[in-house]
Amino acid sequence: MAANYPREKQPLQGSQDSAPIPPRQRHRCAKYWALLLLVLGCWSMLSLLPEDGPDEASSPSPAAELEACAWSHLERHAPLLDVPPIPRSEFLRRQATLAAALEAAGVDAFIAEPSASTAYYANVSSSFDLSERPFLVVIDRHGQFTTLVPKFEEGRIAKLEMVYDTRTTITWGEEESPYDPLVRTAGLSKVMVDEHARYMIVAGLQKAGVEVVPMSDAVQSLRSVKTDAEIAILKGMNAFTLELVRSLQKCIQVGATQEAVVDAAQGLFTRAGVGEGYWSIVLFGHQAAYPHGGESGRTLQDGEFVLIDIGSILHGYGSDVTRTILPVGATVSDDLMGIWRTVHAAQSAAFERMNVNETCSDVDAASRAVVEKAGFGPFFTHRLGHGLGLEMHEPPYLNGANSHKLKAGEVATNEPGIYVTTEQAGLVGKKIGFGVRLEDPILVTETGGVPLTVRRAQSPWDP
Repeated sequence: MAANYPREKQPLQGSQDSAPIPPRQRHRCAKYWALLLLVLGCWSMLSLLPEDGPDEASSPSPAAELEACAWSHLERHAPLLDVPPIPRSEFLRRQATLAAALEAAGVDAFIAEPSASTAYYANVSSSFDLSERPFLVVIDRHGQFTTLVPKFEEGRIAKLEMVYDTRTTITWGEEESPYDPLVRTAGLSKVMVDEHARYMIVAGLQKAGVEVVPMSDAVQSLRSVKTDAEIAILKGMNAFTLELVRSLQKCIQVGATQEAVVDAAQGLFTRAGVGEGYWSIVLFGHQAAYPHGGESGRTLQDGEFVLIDIGSILHGYGSDVTRTILPVGATVSDDLMGIWRTVHAAQSAAFERMNVNETCSDVDAASRAVVEKAGFGPFFTHRLGHGLGLEMHEPPYLNGANSHKLKAGEVATNEPGIYVTTEQAGLVGKKIGFGVRLEDPILVTETGGVPLTVRRAQSPWDP
């Protein structure tokens, strides 16, 4: 008869002498077995991994790899961004200059909604959300700074970092027209309205009995002619942006995707502290036949150009740089290289004309003549350039219809291009479309144009 052991003390079946195993020894055996099973399990899992390392989920993404590579070249250029913002004293000088211009024009005040103009005169950002309830900045011909605000928004608007010497706040309630208290308190009869103001503002002022005149060329030029502080910011931001493109060029390879380049560029701006405001156009091969693109999802093939049009913002001022590049060691056909050189020559021709008192239309024509001589005139489909500052596109505009004469301190982009779609390719002896553009913002000075990127492109491999 078997001994009646408690269940936990019954002898191990198959043991030589059927003697019970002490609990401590049995627990130790269980631990050894568990450890052995764990080791065998880990070995089995490792044997299933690829020979070259862990699975793809733990590997850096193509964008991250491209960003890391480019940052190794770009990091040393980050000090280009160490430029101070516009000082308070300059905002006050701008307001005084505007007041003098208003006095000369015979108007009582300048009125603007949050826009590039209010950012320029008072540090009121254009990002402030507009609604049907007017929030207006008013600077009169005596330099008095006034804001018209909805009564219930007074506290919120007071927290904006506006710059002024003294400020008058006029509030209006929901039960009245906002323009009546403005006209009554400020004593306005004739005003100049900012070019960005909505029609409802003009109509409301007119209904209140105020004569409204559009922004004059004299007032507009106050913002288009840049101060030393503005030029320093624009130069730092645009020079850094070019170095970012040059760093990407060193790391982009055939097989890269558009999305990887876009994401890597955003990461680079963000690392440098200027990611807010980032934008880009990245086009491969025939996609660049459309200047602003439209397609996505392509992978770079051998023999294709990469067009990168890119920028971001520093202290409210933007960068706008375009390069048509090739990866290290990559090539394109002789025909495409000839087109790149034509665009470069067209940019050079315009650059030589970006002098004080040159007419905008003449600068555009100088660039266009080079493209036309090469037989690609119909494929230079846009104006030569635009002003750059607090807005990405602002006066002066370099086009064939603009008779404005350039002034010292103005900044305008110089960006000729040739764009041939696949449907048009047969007209120029090609089978596939293409696009080439080069762009540098140019500062107009008394001694000629100065690229704010510091250097112009030398080749697709040396952008």
